[in-house]
Amino acid sequence: MTATKHQKEHRHWQLSPDSTAIADILDIARCLDIILATKKGSDVLRPTFGSAHLDYLDAPTDILIPNMVREVHLAVQTWEKRVVIKDIYFTGAAPHLTMIIDWQVADSVKGEIYKSDFVL
Repeated sequence: MTATKHQKEHRHWQLSPDSTAIADILDIARCLDIILATKKGSDVLRPTFGSAHLDYLDAPTDILIPNMVREVHLAVQTWEKRVVIKDIYFTGAAPHLTMIIDWQVADSVKGEIYKSDFVL
């Protein structure tokens, strides 16, 4: 089996739904999005895939925040080994809360920190 053009040029890549290549940081960010958008138990072939952080959406803020932070950390540590979470914080107030995740690529030499916003 020969390597495709994307395998030769990029360390991290995947095909998007429209069959274009998503590579490098965009690939890792997309994987993070998929993990956090998938409710744990909703993938019948991988029942432990995803995150249970959405289970706490209707909880009071003092219960919601620590439980969401824990579940996001668990999901990312389990399913995306290329990411190291540096910080998770929230902006806004219920019902318009945004979770912001500061992360970096685990094997990155530069240690650049990226942000992903998740509107809840």
